[in-house]
Amino acid sequence: MKRSGLLLILIFFLCSLSSICAQEKESCVNGKCHAAMGKAKFIHGPVAIGECLSCHQRIKDEKHKFIPATNSEELCNKCHEPMEKKGNVHSPVAKGECTKCHDPHQSDRQFQLRKSSTSQLCFSCHPKNLTSKKYTHGPAAEGECLSCHLPHMSEKPKLLSKATNDLCFQCHTDFQETFAAAKNIHKPARENCAQCHNPHSADAKYLLASNAPDQCYTCHPAIQAAATKSTVKHAALDGEKKCLTCHSPHTAVHIKQLTEEPMSLCLKCHDKSLPASGGNLADMKMLFDKNINWHGPIRERDCSGCHEVHGSENFRLLTQTYPAEFYSPYAPEKYELCFNCHQNTLVQDPTTMTLTGFRDGNRNLHYLHVNKKVKGRTCRACHETHASNHDRHIREAVPFGQWVLPIKFEKESGGGKCSPGCHASATYKRNKAETRLEKTDEE
Repeated sequence: MKRSGLLLILIFFLCSLSSICAQEKESCVNGKCHAAMGKAKFIHGPVAIGECLSCHQRIKDEKHKFIPATNSEELCNKCHEPMEKKGNVHSPVAKGECTKCHDPHQSDRQFQLRKSSTSQLCFSCHPKNLTSKKYTHGPAAEGECLSCHLPHMSEKPKLLSKATNDLCFQCHTDFQETFAAAKNIHKPARENCAQCHNPHSADAKYLLASNAPDQCYTCHPAIQAAATKSTVKHAALDGEKKCLTCHSPHTAVHIKQLTEEPMSLCLKCHDKSLPASGGNLADMKMLFDKNINWHGPIRERDCSGCHEVHGSENFRLLTQTYPAEFYSPYAPEKYELCFNCHQNTLVQDPTTMTLTGFRDGNRNLHYLHVNKKVKGRTCRACHETHASNHDRHIREAVPFGQWVLPIKFEKESGGGKCSPGCHASATYKRNKAETRLEKTDEE
């Protein structure tokens, strides 16, 4: 009987203790003060079993006042494995403020996040204007911040889950394939897509920080100066596509990110006569098609050998000085472009037997025509600078005011002759007896 009595007393004590604990738990979770606790979709474990005192402690001598037992990080680490903080750590994690993002009791969102969406949670700290521009990146528009960012820490900057380009290629697989096969990749595209594209939102199309050419000028100040401050500007830069008229922003087969081989690219526009100051530009494609003797840079298909492609201080976008007029008083500095390849002595020595085949005996006829104080003929008076059907690029005719002046050059054995316009024929012979005739400024 004694043993049975003791057993009954023990059972009664345990039941009484269970009732007291149940009352304690019920008083927090199901009581009048916390009636909504435990009714969300996701409930924190201790709350689900009514273990409020696992995290809270009663304030001494206070009937119903509680404080966290310790700081939130230590509380969380009692059950959750502590995070090894390395790389780039999210600020709340670095400060041990787990409850800044996670509700310690319950939430209708997985991981007990405090907000109804990831983006709302992120924007409780980060500025909302990240996604308020005209064009918004797909994941950012959908509030899928975790498509690109890790919530706690990352070895990558900005808490990215991967290197920027690898992250972009997860969705933009077509670019990944193009980059893998490309011969030339634009430096910022190769290094980091975000150098040109905003990963959240932008007012410019394609999420660019700004439209071309302003976007391009951020890395190419010298080109900006040439394009905006030069006295002669390339009209192509004013076209609808701006820089992208000629350049590819990502990958290219050709140098300088050109979309085509340089000369072919030029002829996409210069396949017709174009208006320009100082007279229309020739249809270069037709000129090349009809003339077989091309100037050296043209044979090399290098228009930039003589022309700047963005802007220049010289006539016709030339890389160096060359007279714009038909007549020009001679000065060496006016012919920097020609003398970049040809010897300047060609027009500086009155007599020669070696400098040129255009001589009458030893009389230098280049000197005679060009080196004048008043009416020096510029090179274009006799030579076509792009292409001709004659040797030495001799022209058929030359623009002279409103008239296209025929030159009527004829090559002869040991010399030649010409009779420009209505002038009498002039003949020269290289093998005649050496003579030196003085020229005058009127010749």
